[in-house]
Amino acid sequence: MADPILIPIADGVRLCAVQTGRFKTNRLIVSMALPLEGDIAARALLPFLLRRSCREYSDFRTLSGHLDTLYGAALGAGVRKMGEVQILELTINTIDDRFALGGESITAEAAKLLCDLLFAPNLNADGCFPEQNVEAEKRLLLERMRSEDDDKGVYARRRCQEIMCADEPFGRNRYGTEAQIRSLTGERVYAAWREVLDSATIQVTLCAGGGAEQVESLLRSRFAPIERHVAPLHTCFIPDAQEVKTVRETQALMQGTLVLGFRCGMTNADDMDPAISVMTDIFGGGTYSKLFSVVREKMSLCYYCRARLNRDKGILLVASGIETENEDKAREAILAQLEEMRTGQFTQEMFNSSIRSLCDSIRSYNDAPDMLCSWYVQQMFRPSLKTPEQRIREYAAVQLEQIRPAAEKMTLDTVFMLAGTGENDHA
Repeated sequence: MADPILIPIADGVRLCAVQTGRFKTNRLIVSMALPLEGDIAARALLPFLLRRSCREYSDFRTLSGHLDTLYGAALGAGVRKMGEVQILELTINTIDDRFALGGESITAEAAKLLCDLLFAPNLNADGCFPEQNVEAEKRLLLERMRSEDDDKGVYARRRCQEIMCADEPFGRNRYGTEAQIRSLTGERVYAAWREVLDSATIQVTLCAGGGAEQVESLLRSRFAPIERHVAPLHTCFIPDAQEVKTVRETQALMQGTLVLGFRCGMTNADDMDPAISVMTDIFGGGTYSKLFSVVREKMSLCYYCRARLNRDKGILLVASGIETENEDKAREAILAQLEEMRTGQFTQEMFNSSIRSLCDSIRSYNDAPDMLCSWYVQQMFRPSLKTPEQRIREYAAVQLEQIRPAAEKMTLDTVFMLAGTGENDHA
């Protein structure tokens, strides 16, 4: 597979083109990044509002009809958090150009549509987003937030992060708060749109068989009239926990969720990389990991127990589904396994299994255009890009003796327990 090509478009804007004929479909993502501060809720609503319509296709019927002419192209929108940065996304999936019956460039047409949605949105006579559309997307965004709360594993992990990083931008919800969303107006979302065009760091990622030159030309023409002042992006890394915060909540649930939040000793996103990824995997990754083989299988203290590293913030969360009465035992068992990692009590076989598993996971990014685009979006703040193959070689070069020092730097910061009453909340 060809290496990605980085093409500067404007100040703080670049095109990442991955040209490959391996897939039958193409994917194009516009990723727009701003600090996780200010009017977070207005920016969070923006990509969903932009996806609805634009000046040329001003309602669902006409926009849907145009997507049909592009062989059933599909639009998407989303909001993610990468470190202390909020990232807004607009996406489109199409068939590859070589499958178009009339020989037309579907890639170029898809890029034009995304640019129409982004640069020429559907505004009312006052120059703002129509309140009817804003109200509809506010309702959907609130439902999206509540659906995440209904997944108690997601809720518990988010609450642990909020408590752990209460005084840091990372502790904020990527959507803002419910009160902030309810108060949104078309005027505020319009201001957020202007802020994105003027100040966001933007990467347009294309995975397709061709068409990069046309996309580049289109982007240059659209960004040329905009005077940009790119907002600086920064994530604060706190290497060590100063004290352990313990918070307990109770809900009408059959099963409890225990989440332990650790500071990883990292000072930036590349610190101890990739050794810390391997350490995390041996600690709480696959079936060979200490948390799975000991806490879940041998001790039967939980339904699941796994560790996940957030390299962009330098924190690690261990989440475990448990019976509420096993809270103390499970916490002690998890910490005991970490202590064994610190003292080197893991085997060469566990290390080898982890390397194989991580490398297989990275290879899977080459299996679909959406996964490959996601791989390069995760690197949108880096001046140069690593391919999945380069990352695999880095994992393969990790030595067993690098794992123990990475584990020694882990310090417990927060313990969050979502306790169950033993009853289902049917309400």
